[in-house]
Amino acid sequence: MTPDPNILPDVPSTAGDAAERRSSGWDIRNAPRNYIALVIFQAASALLSFGAVWLITRHLGSAGYGGIVAIIAASQVAQVFVNWTCVAVVRFGVDEFIETEKIARTFWLRFFILVVNLALVAILSPYWFPYLADWLKLSTGSFWLVMTHFAVTAFWLHIQMGLQGAKLMRMQGLLQMIERLLIFVGLFGLTSAAPLTPNLAIICYIIAPAAVMFFGLFELRKYVWTRFAVDRVFLQKFVAYSLPLLPFSLVGYFSGSYVDAVFVSKFLSTKDLGIYSVATQINGIALQLPTLANTLLLPLLVTMQSEGDNQRGINYFQNVLPSLTLLWGLACSISAFVAYFAIPLIFGTQFTEATAPLWVLLAGSVVSLPILIGYAAVSHAASRTYISLAAAILGAGTNLAANFLLIPSFGIEGCAWATVISSFASLFTFTGLLWRTGLVSPSWIYLALSPCLLGGIIFSFSKSPFAGSASCLVVSVLAALYRRAPIIETLDFLKRHKLPVIPVR
Repeated sequence: MTPDPNILPDVPSTAGDAAERRSSGWDIRNAPRNYIALVIFQAASALLSFGAVWLITRHLGSAGYGGIVAIIAASQVAQVFVNWTCVAVVRFGVDEFIETEKIARTFWLRFFILVVNLALVAILSPYWFPYLADWLKLSTGSFWLVMTHFAVTAFWLHIQMGLQGAKLMRMQGLLQMIERLLIFVGLFGLTSAAPLTPNLAIICYIIAPAAVMFFGLFELRKYVWTRFAVDRVFLQKFVAYSLPLLPFSLVGYFSGSYVDAVFVSKFLSTKDLGIYSVATQINGIALQLPTLANTLLLPLLVTMQSEGDNQRGINYFQNVLPSLTLLWGLACSISAFVAYFAIPLIFGTQFTEATAPLWVLLAGSVVSLPILIGYAAVSHAASRTYISLAAAILGAGTNLAANFLLIPSFGIEGCAWATVISSFASLFTFTGLLWRTGLVSPSWIYLALSPCLLGGIIFSFSKSPFAGSASCLVVSVLAALYRRAPIIETLDFLKRHKLPVIPVR
């Protein structure tokens, strides 16, 4: 891509910082400090999210919380049809930022596409909302809450992708934390002043992202408020990259937790949905750690690709990624063991049933880890978005079939196993296509994910947290001894990199 002569040559007032961020050296040098900053912000966000769920469940119970989850799930269904171009903001925004220290062309092109998609979804809402409301057991009066949450969340995600495109990940993490803080403060204020209702709770989930969205746009002003031109070649490249992500977004929804909410509501009850949502919420908080790593990985891989640097990537996928997967599985097993005893104490005995699906989901999260911190990013950096589409199709198909087969017989624990099976199908597709195309060399990734999966299976049959954790620990030690060289290399790598206290930018 050649620099656009129509973009003004002026640079932001923080020109030195912006210029430095354009190289892969900056990404690598700052990876530890960027990641630890994101972890700190996300840990605070997780605590605030946990507090918000605790407030809602304490005041509204499992059925009331299930109703709120149903509204958010309906909003997420609509998101599928508008967010298929969001990753392109990072993929091409980083390219544009490397060349010009701006992201205006990518940002506003995607903004225009987003507005058009939002309008189409709203116009067609009389055709899709009644069916969705029936599945999720929503009242007709909830329509405006669903649509408002849908629109605000879509624009807020666009701003977040813009921050990633300009390599302002720490600012994104800070704003996400502030969003969760505003939600918690709003819910706390409502519960202190008057009886909490589901509608008032949802309003908190709308106002908070709307507020931080404007702060994010203010931070991006130096990178997007400038003249730009969209030529036909760039438009074609943008569309060609994004088009496979449209069916990917649609199909990928059917392998996610929100479609699980639809199935649980249909086959079971709103109370079961509330209980299951506690498990998915805690699992989602845990998955934020690898998701944050992916936030840093995609810009790094795009920058390395533009510089022709492949050796670091080869070592990462062959040695570091499997080692991290093994360590993550052990950490998930320990977390599941603690949660088994903590959930009834924190949320009350009515949520004891959430411990079984949570153990399964945490065990299954190890299957998602290689995708979240490696395979998805490398396929997007290479503009092989058809790989994500293929993985989504297989994952969604297995998730739908498994939900139909397992939920009627095994309840919410069957729903959790459907998610695990879906994740495995996606991972199998990613590894098969990436290894075949040569983007990633074969590794011992499947050995690395086996200990935690085995622990989940043993727990699911025995319902003994001690048996599940012990089996995972023993097999993890055996796998680490068998692959001790890459494990030692990974630990040395983590030890060499300091985690200093850093500013937001």
